[in-house]
Amino acid sequence: MNKLLDIFEIERFAVHDGPGIRTAVFFQGCPLRCRWCANPESQTVGRHVMVSGNLCAGCGRCTDVCPNGAIGIKDGKACRAPEKCVSCGKCADVCPTAAIRISGRSIGCDELFDIVMRDADYYAESGGGVTLTGGEALLQIERMEPFLRKCKNAGVSLAFETCGCVDVARVERSLRYADLYLFDIKSLEKQRFARYTGGDLDTVLWAFRRICEDDPAKIIIRVPVIPQFNDDGVPDIIRFAAENSVGEVHLLPYHTLGVTKYKQLGTEYGYPVTKAMDPRDLRRFLPLGERAGVRIKIGG
Repeated sequence: MNKLLDIFEIERFAVHDGPGIRTAVFFQGCPLRCRWCANPESQTVGRHVMVSGNLCAGCGRCTDVCPNGAIGIKDGKACRAPEKCVSCGKCADVCPTAAIRISGRSIGCDELFDIVMRDADYYAESGGGVTLTGGEALLQIERMEPFLRKCKNAGVSLAFETCGCVDVARVERSLRYADLYLFDIKSLEKQRFARYTGGDLDTVLWAFRRICEDDPAKIIIRVPVIPQFNDDGVPDIIRFAAENSVGEVHLLPYHTLGVTKYKQLGTEYGYPVTKAMDPRDLRRFLPLGERAGVRIKIGG
């Protein structure tokens, strides 16, 4: 059975989502609501209308076809009323400048396999593979198993990027397929984690320790370093990695690339810091990694 998967993007020739040249498949749906989320269109499953004002020519074609009056022209640019929009996509279909687009679609396991296999030679030559990310890919682990089995049979390496805030059965199911986990550790403080992400840290740590029990070498910890949230907790996370025999930590400097996406969705960015972090500011953690026997990489 060719089961359908909910995705919002496929990025070929990705080089920041695991080793080598990879295809990154971005899945919809996430259990967390991080205030600084860079992919807000990934949080819920479905079709999401995104309007880029800087691309809009103000032609008004979108307003002519919208069945609910959800699209208007203001100051020469298209604007959307989210409460009226049903994401039918008619506006995107007629937009001549691609200022309006639909994010989110369903794809069959067979079609997805055919797409990722276009670059199989590059995976083999570079030590790359396929990375399942999102959103939270593990939320769809049951439906994607036919795709995962095909990849494994074809010798394609599989990586899951996960926030870890998923139930026991999904983590267990993924262990038979994963060659690598890019595991987000955002904070080791339970209340702070819940306040800023809406998630349960105990669930995250259970998932982390279960994967470590299987093989800690499968894990690379990823830390999105967020000013005023967890930049003071990075040393604890590095020590946590060493205590659990995880040999590599990636520190991802805070950026504001997602701010534009919130505007395109017609919602407000939920974090007060609007200045990107200078990656050089994270070099101070390199000696700590050396002392702990943990390789620190700045960036993904």
